[in-house]
Amino acid sequence: MGKPDGRVDPNGRTLRRLATAGAGADASTSPAAARPAATSSPARPQLSAASAASSAAPRPASTPAATPASVPAAAASANTLLTRTVPRPEAHALNPGLVAVSSSFMVQTLGQPRHSYSQDCQPLTNEKLKKHIVSRSLGRFKVTGLDLAVESLQAAMEDIRKEQPAVYDALGTAGMLCCRNIRGSTTGISNHSWGTAIDFTLNGILDRRGDGKVQVGLTLIAPIMNRHGWYWGAAFRTEDAMHFEASRSLITQWAPRLI
Repeated sequence: MGKPDGRVDPNGRTLRRLATAGAGADASTSPAAARPAATSSPARPQLSAASAASSAAPRPASTPAATPASVPAAAASANTLLTRTVPRPEAHALNPGLVAVSSSFMVQTLGQPRHSYSQDCQPLTNEKLKKHIVSRSLGRFKVTGLDLAVESLQAAMEDIRKEQPAVYDALGTAGMLCCRNIRGSTTGISNHSWGTAIDFTLNGILDRRGDGKVQVGLTLIAPIMNRHGWYWGAAFRTEDAMHFEASRSLITQWAPRLI
């Protein structure tokens, strides 16, 4: 055999071995082989059948709030209750500690409001008393009367507003100052003549005089008016529940400031 020259026999085993080894090397270093294996995406959690059914099922519609009762209807019911009449309370339960005033006591204490009277309202002419006549709003209505009486009424109305708001909202008046005789009399002078009495209405309705019955709303405010020294006419021989007047103690207290 001659000296090797570094060449490989193209038909020999060495060439075949090298070719085979080269192919393996090429396969291991090819770009495809060098590319990392694709990372599989993490599996998504699966809903159970029950969960899927729950998700797919429609949610029940929310129940609408209950509709409140008609406010006007409720108010009408309350107003009807206030003007409903009940038997006059027993005499011992009326005006505790208070004494009504007679027209003779009023004339003696405060003087004559005017010189003549009838069943109709007439102007006050007593100059001393005229200086003390005022007109003022009491919140629900306006009154004209003796200044000290109006001040006292204003305080009583404020307590009625706090303690009996439904009655307060329904209260009105048929008048305060009115120089005239007592209804049905030709000699007795009404305490309205001095502006020290007031007739109340409830929802514009006057309590019927002389029937022995009183409006429920008036029974609710009578204790408050009594507390402020106002005498309730429900105790008169001829029941007059709409009527409240300054009691003897109030007139006696006010007199030095009026004459």
